[in-house]
Amino acid sequence: MRKPMSLDDICKGGVSEHFARALQEIYENINDINRDAEAKREITLKFVFEPSNTREVGEVKLSCQLKLAGLKPVTGNFFLAQAVNGEVRGYARDPKQDELFAERPPATEQAQ
Repeated sequence: MRKPMSLDDICKGGVSEHFARALQEIYENINDINRDAEAKREITLKFVFEPSNTREVGEVKLSCQLKLAGLKPVTGNFFLAQAVNGEVRGYARDPKQDELFAERPPATEQAQ
């Protein structure tokens, strides 16, 4: 007696393979410190059945969709300054403070 179609053999056994791959992506997404730890993740397996007009055969298509946690936002500052030619530029550090943090030669070199 033939065994009816099940999750184990539908789509040539691809269901468990797709699920395992998606599950691994979920694990990696949860483990990523740049992602919201408490965000929900989802795996959606969708089966579409397309029978022939005789209703004796058909095709089954499996798609697997993931909903993962996005990257957490990060913040920083920017500073605007106007160049001599009038062009406005953006900087990650305050260009007015560059003199305060400029590298100075070691004291032994200054004394020479």
